[in-house]
Amino acid sequence: MAGYQVNGGGDEKRPQLQMWEDDERETAIGTLEDGGVRWSTLVVVEPVSGDLFRGRLSFRSGEQRFDTAAVILEETAARVVQRAAELPRAMLRQLFASARD
Repeated sequence: MAGYQVNGGGDEKRPQLQMWEDDERETAIGTLEDGGVRWSTLVVVEPVSGDLFRGRLSFRSGEQRFDTAAVILEETAARVVQRAAELPRAMLRQLFASARD
């Protein structure tokens, strides 16, 4: 059996998923046009463990908001934002359509 060490623990411990909802950070990465409506596109980044961050996309127009599940996992929050900003427009459209369903 492979051993894990978490916070100085012994071989019996397993890594724990940690969630910090108050530690979310939002960064605008652009806009998306759909049916004459302009949607602000943001990446919402949150830590999931001591050395990993995840990001989900949030599409917003006025009071409407559609969020994806986490689609990016990286070692730094800055890298999550960078990867989100690099997503091709076609992929953003697909993620938007999926979030609306």
